[in-house]
Amino acid sequence: MKPGVLAWIVTALFAIAVSASVFRIPIQVSDSVEILEVVDREPSVAAAFAQGLHASKTMLRPMRQVGTRLLLDVAHATGDRYNAVFRGFHAAAAALLIALFTYVARPRDWSGAAALCFALLVLTGLHTFGGMMREAYPINHFLLVAIYCLAAFAIAESRGGVVADIVACTLFVIASLTLESGLVVFGVAVAAYVAGLRGISRRALVAMAILAGGYLVLRVPLLHMTANVVGERQTGYGTEMLTTSELRARFGNVPWLLYGYTILCSLLTVPLSQPVAGQWTAFAPWDPQAPPLFFLNDIGTSAVATAVVVWYLWRRRPPDGRRRWRDAAPMAMGAVLVGSAILSYAYAKSEIMSAAGVFYALVVYLAVRELVEVLVRLKPDPTNPVGSAFRHPVGSAFRRTIVLVLVLFVSTAWAWRAMGLQYRLQRGAFEARSEWVLRMPPFNPPPVAAAEARITPRLRDEALHRGRTNPYLLWPPYARLWGEN
Repeated sequence: MKPGVLAWIVTALFAIAVSASVFRIPIQVSDSVEILEVVDREPSVAAAFAQGLHASKTMLRPMRQVGTRLLLDVAHATGDRYNAVFRGFHAAAAALLIALFTYVARPRDWSGAAALCFALLVLTGLHTFGGMMREAYPINHFLLVAIYCLAAFAIAESRGGVVADIVACTLFVIASLTLESGLVVFGVAVAAYVAGLRGISRRALVAMAILAGGYLVLRVPLLHMTANVVGERQTGYGTEMLTTSELRARFGNVPWLLYGYTILCSLLTVPLSQPVAGQWTAFAPWDPQAPPLFFLNDIGTSAVATAVVVWYLWRRRPPDGRRRWRDAAPMAMGAVLVGSAILSYAYAKSEIMSAAGVFYALVVYLAVRELVEVLVRLKPDPTNPVGSAFRHPVGSAFRRTIVLVLVLFVSTAWAWRAMGLQYRLQRGAFEARSEWVLRMPPFNPPPVAAAEARITPRLRDEALHRGRTNPYLLWPPYARLWGEN
């Protein structure tokens, strides 16, 4: 079997496992029902787009309404099968992201195939990945932005041309009107161009810059939109999770302090897995139910992967001797990481850093592939028949064994994190189903008044008919070993 074929088989297994778990999650009440009802009342896709322009004073996301309207039309055409359509789209998007990741990585030899297996564990094990799979709004726009960023990078690696430029600009427009962090697609294109890729031409970058300017004009002078301010959403600070009122009381007069802290924490959360949503959960006050092994595994595995990435970035690339950090993928990772962190200035959220997590896993792939190639090239000194002297100190059989054991240990630890994703998705499915009882009458007022609810009864029936195993009835240490991030 060729290494490339094996890589795609492994990719398919990852995609099927993740997508199947995503598909089992019912449509949530929170962040979904109200939008579905509002968009369902719009007569057309154009009307849904117009409604999205004025839906919020801080969020410009009309393409989310457009996507919702299109999926609602499909659901109505298939007998009002909302869960099948929306979760089917979500599952397909998850599979597309994983497949696109492998396409961009392009493993062609056994070193690449081995590195890809490890990188897929990193991709699906990162806490930034879970938010793209578990939640829906009712379309997970964080997942879509990650796909758009990877697609833009793939276009930059292509031979280019007019069609490539048009597609790249279209991706930027769709991404920026889907979510504010979609603006980082422009950062990916610029970083790739600076690194030497010419699939997206200079004129396309100029067009993107003009479109970005148009985006700002649309937000401020035309729609009179405002930026997020302190206290609009809860966020972590230190070892605490502060409510909106606590944020206003503590940072109302010094917002820059919270903004700087949030940006810094967002930069750290991808390479270190801490803090989570601005909160240093691993160092919170001791709790008998706290999962210390979960935090130890997360921080330890991320530290090892990041150390390999730092080693890779500082190496020189043959034959020109440039540092690896100047390559396209590392520069794109930096652009997405910094851009996403800046855009999350008002409140920290792991999902905002999802696209950065994807590019981090891509750079981990490149670093591990190079590490494997370096270790494979190490050979014993042929002038010493005993084999005790080597050209490189790591080349001895004993030290090779140590390296192999360490690789297996770290890979197993990342595999454990990836398995935790499945547990959290199952837990998310149970909680989403429970919402349809606990967050609806008689326990709570409905998100949409009964007189205006056109599709809510059908959504509730579909969700309640999706039987789910209660994860809290599973082996109790699961929750402590995999935690909740």
